[in-house]
Amino acid sequence: MRSLRLRLLLAAGAVLAAFVVLTGVALDRAFSAAAIHAQEAKLRGLTYALLGAADIDARSVRVSLPQLGDPRLQQPGSGLYALIADARGHVVWASPSLLAPPAEVPPPAIGAWRFARERGAASDRFVSAFGVRWTPDSGGHRYTFVVAEQAAAYVAQLSEFRRTLAFWLSVAAVLLLLALAGVLRWGLTPLRALSGELHRVERGEVEQIGGRYPTELAPLVSGLNALLTHERSRQGRYRHALDDLAHSLKTPLAVLRGLGVRDGLTGEAERRVAEQVGRMDQIVAYHLNRASAGPVHGLMPPLALASPVARVVAAVERAYRDRGLSFETDLPAGVTGRVEENDLMELAGNLVDNAAKWAQNRIFVRLARTVGGIELTVEDDGPGFGDDNAERLLARGVRADQQVEGQGIGLAVVVDLAHTYGGEVRIAPSRWGGAAVGVTLPNA
Repeated sequence: MRSLRLRLLLAAGAVLAAFVVLTGVALDRAFSAAAIHAQEAKLRGLTYALLGAADIDARSVRVSLPQLGDPRLQQPGSGLYALIADARGHVVWASPSLLAPPAEVPPPAIGAWRFARERGAASDRFVSAFGVRWTPDSGGHRYTFVVAEQAAAYVAQLSEFRRTLAFWLSVAAVLLLLALAGVLRWGLTPLRALSGELHRVERGEVEQIGGRYPTELAPLVSGLNALLTHERSRQGRYRHALDDLAHSLKTPLAVLRGLGVRDGLTGEAERRVAEQVGRMDQIVAYHLNRASAGPVHGLMPPLALASPVARVVAAVERAYRDRGLSFETDLPAGVTGRVEENDLMELAGNLVDNAAKWAQNRIFVRLARTVGGIELTVEDDGPGFGDDNAERLLARGVRADQQVEGQGIGLAVVVDLAHTYGGEVRIAPSRWGGAAVGVTLPNA
């Protein structure tokens, strides 16, 4: 998952959902326990009222219904009923609300309470029972006083509470999630600002990351700015050193080129001196390019690529004007990439120059932005490369002085520059039977 904000929001949402569920379960159980306790207290109160309204002697059991207080005990089928059972569990009195008295009532111990929820196929009810021994002057018999109520009211109350609880917990969860999203957005504002500054550096609008950042990000910003400064300084020093080296070698090479004329060298000797001097010049250029090809700067601004390649093609076309070669190009103006202009011109120059050396009549240069990165392709109608030569030219680690005879050093520079950008070089037959050399730079 790439978005830090989304990750934090999902994590906070998961924690919030777990908290809401656990809170809902805890409140539901607390409410259910409280409702059952209230039900037990109510039935126990009615049992005390039944004890007060009962008149029992040795011959009969009578209860004054008005003293019970709850009129539902007098309404048949109301769901609330009371009864009195003797020591054998036989019902000796039942309220008018009880339509079908039970055949037997299990007696609790004398002075003990029994409260339970009895669930059956036909009924669901709360039952409170109390065992007593009546006064000796009334016979001293043992009785069980029972008060019961259907659980429908309790179930309805619990269902209503759960619906209300679920609604308000959902509302609270949504509001909390929105609040968390706002807090995360506010908390990640410095990171968005830093990302925006990095994009400005990439586009070349600024050279340093600006703005004020929290204490946690300040060391990162300072480190990035120091890295940018060091990288620019290092590149500048390398370029100056390489320029100085190139200028220092030009004079000795020019002297060596003039040996054939001044010292009277002719024929084979002059040819060999000129060949070796030219080879030395190529080797110097090759190693200078290798030394200058450092790591790709990931924060360099994008470069419009068509213009540098067009200048290279125009220069090579002028150099080979006497051969009458036809140069065709496909260089879209909107293609950009993060690549050093000198590196791009070195790539294009070597490819186009090599194609011009071997072409019969036509050269085609194409530049494109593909899914894989920047792609530069140069085709010609020359003799092309043999398969063995192509594989050898593209092999890593082959030294400049080991290249295939006649191919020069240009492709070695191209391969090294492409590898510097994490790219690759491909050699294939062109549409005219010659060579088609393509360079792809995925990191540019």
